[in-house]
Amino acid sequence: MANLLERYFKETSLRIPTHPVLNNQDLPEPEYPVHEYFDPVERVRDNDILISVEERWKLERTLWRLSSNELPYISFPINSDERKLLDGGIREAGFDVFAFYKSRRYIDNRPYIGKWGIFYLEHGITRIRELIEETYPGYSSINIAYRFLREHERFHFKFDLYSLSAEAKIGRSLYDPLKRAFRNHRIYQVEEALSNHYAWEWARQKNVGLDEFAYDFMKIQPGAYARFDENKIELGGELAANLLDLNLSSTARREDQSLWIGTVPEELLRRQLCPEYFVRPVDLTTWISPAWKLPEVNEITESRSVVKLLAKKYASLKPLWENTKRKLIEDPTRNGLNFKPWPEIPNHWSVRINLNFRAHLHPIQPGKWEADELGPHKSLGHG
Repeated sequence: MANLLERYFKETSLRIPTHPVLNNQDLPEPEYPVHEYFDPVERVRDNDILISVEERWKLERTLWRLSSNELPYISFPINSDERKLLDGGIREAGFDVFAFYKSRRYIDNRPYIGKWGIFYLEHGITRIRELIEETYPGYSSINIAYRFLREHERFHFKFDLYSLSAEAKIGRSLYDPLKRAFRNHRIYQVEEALSNHYAWEWARQKNVGLDEFAYDFMKIQPGAYARFDENKIELGGELAANLLDLNLSSTARREDQSLWIGTVPEELLRRQLCPEYFVRPVDLTTWISPAWKLPEVNEITESRSVVKLLAKKYASLKPLWENTKRKLIEDPTRNGLNFKPWPEIPNHWSVRINLNFRAHLHPIQPGKWEADELGPHKSLGHG
């Protein structure tokens, strides 16, 4: 028997005409550059192992009892190569490399035909748990990592339901044309900024205490993912204009809907109504492109211009820069370094020296890097 949410999808969808439907070539083109992205339809394999979240927690509770309460949660094991894939993937393609939402609308489509809901990469949950543990030694669990991901994905779910209600009222398809319009620009969807915003709000709660980790973890993500700390009302107005008017400009606004975007009846948000699964891919490289793997940093040199800056104009920064280099070589994923690709210059990366200064660097051979720019955040183009 269909649950309340499935009936809502079915009955509301009947009020949305299926024609006319815009072809891809008739859709407006976003103002953002084309970007390689994580697309579950293309990358996820239907023979991956799926286990419902409910079954996973039931298993965890059983293992917990058998272990005499020594292990509250059992992590899915990952190795060093998988960590590099995960650490690179989050920087190249954003949060949805670790988990993604599939609408009930697409239940008959790949991936995972016949299923819909939220799909969590088990490798990703383990990696987030490890990164939280590194930032706050002694404070971490699989459950905390899962909740962090879930807060992001739940906004995608809420936006889907909001879109469905708007479609039924207006009498035309909105959600699918918007998704197709951004098919080659996925990391720039403002929906990702709001999804990260709600995850950040959860992480900042006093009883959660992940503010510092969450901020840095989201700032290493690309495109709209890193816009999470912008004004929520402005982000909501932009997303509403994207959806309702198919106006894809970053300056587009629908102020009449900015407060309501993603708002749906509480009855539809009950936990058991939206399915959730943990995923174990047959091969992680089918999920995360090997090209996204986090590069090694074994040695860092400076260009002549940077040497001059550190000798004169920014001489006071030299100890901080030396400390940044040491940390980067020890662990480029360390919280606070904000080490990430710099999209404005091909093959360049950016690292934070302190709250006011950054450096740009590029690999000159495997493991060896050269810093060729150093200066205040704004002067280097970081806003």
